[in-house]
Amino acid sequence: AEAEAEASVSAAEEQRQKSEAAAAAAQEKAQAKAEVQAQAKAEAQAQAEAKHQAEVEEARRKAKEEAEAEEQKRRMAEDSEYRHRMEQRKQMDEMADSADDSFKQFMKEEDGEDQMGDADYEDSANALAGAIGWNRKEIETKADSAVKQLTQAIGGKKVVQSLQGMMAGIGR
Repeated sequence: AEAEAEASVSAAEEQRQKSEAAAAAAQEKAQAKAEVQAQAKAEAQAQAEAKHQAEVEEARRKAKEEAEAEEQKRRMAEDSEYRHRMEQRKQMDEMADSADDSFKQFMKEEDGEDQMGDADYEDSANALAGAIGWNRKEIETKADSAVKQLTQAIGGKKVVQSLQGMMAGIGR
């Protein structure tokens, strides 16, 4: 009976060792499975993070491209506006210059102006000045000055530019 009891204890011990070995194997298998799952989860998180980073970088790149496009549009609009203003200024200057030209044209067309230097005209003008007692050079200088001032006041460059400035202000 003792041999049977010892065999029974030995069988129970062997059974217990087998159970412990099976439990240890099961525990190792469960631990390995948990490690594989944790590794898979970590890889999935890393992939998700990489995908998110790529999306963020793409959004930044698109925003930068849009900002550059807007800046380019703004520069083009400014350049266009500048060219337009320069063209308007050029036209206004040409108009104002033509006002100065109108004075010069008037002086050319003034009676006797085209005959200055002609001997007959000079003799006649000097005789008239002597007869009425006027200083011819002084009279002609004052007349030219008065005509110039009048034409400049009516159509001079400064007046034309002032009017253009006022009209530009009205158009806005």
